[in-house]
Amino acid sequence: MTTDVVPREHIEITTDGDVLTTYQFGTGVARHHFCNRCGIHTFVETRLIPGHYRINLGCVDQLDALRLPESIYDGKSL
Repeated sequence: MTTDVVPREHIEITTDGDVLTTYQFGTGVARHHFCNRCGIHTFVETRLIPGHYRINLGCVDQLDALRLPESIYDGKSL
């Protein structure tokens, strides 16, 4: 997922038919979007900044996410 949020007007969401499923939990503000074919978490509309998204870079066309510098987030140790 991107570390920074992206405003809606800066992204283009393309899908084949009705393949996205949305899940909301807790406060119901954040909207997590998943592919209902493979289950991958594609993007999320953030709870703190509605209308802005964090995007799974592996889902971005013509971007090789495996070639990007990586950061490991160790939530277990927080």
